[in-house]
Amino acid sequence: MALLHLLMRLRADWNLDLVVAHLDHNLRPESADDAAFVGEMAKGWNMPFVMTRLPFGALTQKGNMEATARSLRYQFLAQVAAQQQVDGCRVDVAVAHTANDQAETVLMNLIRGSGVHGMAGMRAVRPLLLQSEPMPGVRVVRPLLDISRSEIMQYLGEHDISWREDPSNQDLTFVRNRVRHEVLPALEEINPRIVASLCRTALVMRGEAQRMAHYTQKALEATRRRSSFEEVSTSTRSSPSNSMETSPNATNRQVFDLLAFRSLVPADQREALRACGRELGRPHFELGFEAVERLRRTLNDENRSGGPYNWIADVMLTRTQDAFSLHHRDVAPFAPEHPYLGGTWLADNPARELPAAGEIVVDRWTLRCEEVNRRDLRYEWAEKSTGALRLLPAQGEGRLSRWEAYIDADAVQQLSLSTPRAGQRFEPLGLGGHGKSLGDYFTDRKVPRFLRSGWPILLDGDRIIWVGGHQIAHNVRITPGSRRVYHLFWEATGQ
Repeated sequence: MALLHLLMRLRADWNLDLVVAHLDHNLRPESADDAAFVGEMAKGWNMPFVMTRLPFGALTQKGNMEATARSLRYQFLAQVAAQQQVDGCRVDVAVAHTANDQAETVLMNLIRGSGVHGMAGMRAVRPLLLQSEPMPGVRVVRPLLDISRSEIMQYLGEHDISWREDPSNQDLTFVRNRVRHEVLPALEEINPRIVASLCRTALVMRGEAQRMAHYTQKALEATRRRSSFEEVSTSTRSSPSNSMETSPNATNRQVFDLLAFRSLVPADQREALRACGRELGRPHFELGFEAVERLRRTLNDENRSGGPYNWIADVMLTRTQDAFSLHHRDVAPFAPEHPYLGGTWLADNPARELPAAGEIVVDRWTLRCEEVNRRDLRYEWAEKSTGALRLLPAQGEGRLSRWEAYIDADAVQQLSLSTPRAGQRFEPLGLGGHGKSLGDYFTDRKVPRFLRSGWPILLDGDRIIWVGGHQIAHNVRITPGSRRVYHLFWEATGQ
């Protein structure tokens, strides 16, 4: 109420368009009266009022009720903010956290064992996060963050402003309330200015966090491994210095050189992992000491390949002998430097037709089909290598020799590009028509598990006729009786 009154007094000078937004959590019988009170005050002060009431029981499900309430509250505020955006204008969601709230936050983070970022407390201005992603053009602002609760109460009294007290603020089963009513008063007996001291600590720690971010960025750059086909360029990657909650340009994968990572001191290793977690879209409160330290020790103490393993939420760890990748669950851990059908390319099309004398473009690669006459093949190819996968030097810029094949054009009807599906079998060249499961074939050919789901295979109907980069099927081999031949090949067509 104090914040609303202050903004009302400033709206003419600051050219503010104010909207009062209230979410009724519906946890207490009197919560409806609270909503009505706010609505009447908004009406009396000539401000638009937006209110939503949660269904009864929405916050009594399993899980952290406070965290769920906060998530739903900010979802509601984001919806209201989105409705106010006109022609890309910025919208600020003003919330009334005070210096006492900041002091409580610092203490709670200290009790939880937080590092510098937790001790930095709340920021006066930050992007509004919706499902861990920044909402464009919307900020959360805390104009009262340097004002104590006693000063707020004095302001309310001087201006004869009514307010309502939430009875749950007295419930000592909540950690924040115990800190507010028990811990802080005890500390005030030692230091009467404890609230100001803790707020000063937050300010100092925020400066330290910004200073550390400079060195963290150097550590990241020294250990990060890049491929020429990485999906995210360094120009779109944000610096940790401006990503206290999450990175505004979250990536899908971060790959590191393991030996370079191990050469860092433990503090730099922790900060590099936290920064990586933020760049992968995780908020800082999920990147606590235990989660980060567990991963750090694993990377330093264990020498084994494998994954993906769960780290935090949908962020996974996959490692090799000399590298490791932190990536989203549905993303390949390492950027393949060969054709790969990852992401959502085939989400709506289980198989895509490849016409004769046609092509299919996939990300940075193009699959082409060209018809050639059997008689135009070289003599030694026809006599000595009939039916074998042709492994020639690359012909033309971007050509990968093991990613091309020749098949009998009359042995197929309609080619289509797809990815592996459960239960598929393959009859590779040379087995005389005897097949094996595609999974066993991948194992025999040492195809990494994390690449198998997006591995490009060519079908004729339901029949696999080419496992890209490996072999054609036995029944599409070129024989002395073959007249027409399809030349299939992948080419790199862009970066």
